Amino acid sequence: MGLEEGILRLSHVPEKANSYQSSFGWVDFSSEHRNRVKTVLDLLSTPGVIDELGVGIVRDAFADYLFPGLSTIQTRAKYFLIVPRILKDYEQLLDRQRRRISLEDYLSEKEKQVRIRLVEKYGKRERLGIIGVSFGTRSDREVLRQPSSIYWAGLRAFGILKTKLSLAEFARNHSGHRPTPMMLLEETREERGDDIDADDIALSPITPLPPADDWMTRLTITLSKPEAEFLCRMITDAKPVSLLGQILMSEGSLHEFLNLHQSSSFSDMAELPFIGKLADLRLRRVVRLARLFWDILLGAHVRYNCLLQERFGETARKKMVLAEWAEWRDRMESFAWEEWDTAELWELVVANRSDIRPHTMRFVEEWISEAKRRPSSTAGFDQLVTRQERANKRARARLRPDNRDEQVSEWIGIRTLNYRLPQARRIVEDVHRAMTGKTDANAGF
Repeated sequence: MGLEEGILRLSHVPEKANSYQSSFGWVDFSSEHRNRVKTVLDLLSTPGVIDELGVGIVRDAFADYLFPGLSTIQTRAKYFLIVPRILKDYEQLLDRQRRRISLEDYLSEKEKQVRIRLVEKYGKRERLGIIGVSFGTRSDREVLRQPSSIYWAGLRAFGILKTKLSLAEFARNHSGHRPTPMMLLEETREERGDDIDADDIALSPITPLPPADDWMTRLTITLSKPEAEFLCRMITDAKPVSLLGQILMSEGSLHEFLNLHQSSSFSDMAELPFIGKLADLRLRRVVRLARLFWDILLGAHVRYNCLLQERFGETARKKMVLAEWAEWRDRMESFAWEEWDTAELWELVVANRSDIRPHTMRFVEEWISEAKRRPSSTAGFDQLVTRQERANKRARARLRPDNRDEQVSEWIGIRTLNYRLPQARRIVEDVHRAMTGKTDANAGF
């Protein structure tokens, strides 16, 4: 059973005659499935990221290589310390305390307390990146995605959590009782003398964190200097040849990266001098390939919007997208095709995202071929886009022949590919400010 069929049911409930409203309801109660759906809902709420043409998996392959451990819904670096501190607190509970509450429930309760304490300290300022800030200090509400879910992959990728388990698997395995080795050590604690902490650390899946007595009471959204140094070390040790790792290891690269304007695109970043000086030639090549990929595939998204506007749009909007199409065609005339390598693209994608669909691979390859051929007619481009949207969206495809009631007033689908650049910038900035003593914990930055 697929994600759409097995997890969510889209119900149409009559409001009035010939009028319907949509609602979501759970069909499968697996926590892992719920998290997958919550990720989809997070994306649905973000303009310009809906993946109508299915190229998001290619985007994610590049992002995994360049900025591993990060995701588009991460907000502040501090959560890379908050989540393992909660896990450590649970790990250190007495056996009888752990039997009374599962790790899943403990996490949920403590993450709620984190949100309340942060809002009490900073107020409901959304720009600070406090997860769940809109709920304020209410204890009867919870966010769809808790920090533990949002940051789990990164905690594993950076080695802060030494586990290959999913969050749900980890919670099941560590709930209610200590693992057998830990119980044995507990029973012989008096015999171990000075080696107690060393033994416990060796068995714990949580990498030793910087000391932080009474951390929940003194909680801030900013990193302390020891926390920033710890996180920087974990990232650079685990992912030294990623772009994220290279930026954190080089003061010059970090300076250039943080001096980018907040609205800068990935293409702007790819032009920074440090990119051309990266010692790892493979990394330098992937940055270039990521930029070239979107230069080519932007045309597919422009053409998709041209077709939508022709069928469902207004004259003014139609003229705007047609002008964008003409600009893209002009850029393809001088595109650096000698630098492009489709085989290299698939090598990267398959290595990082092995579940790409065959019809998407075919679409990307045929779009690239058509763009390189530069035909005067748009017929081939239109056929590719229409076929791919139907393969990707099926009954929900806007360009299906029987669709008569669509209303399109703005851009539909991916607007740009930034490969998690905004999130990387925020995480790097948090680390750098704390390490250089520029953090104001009271202001939140």
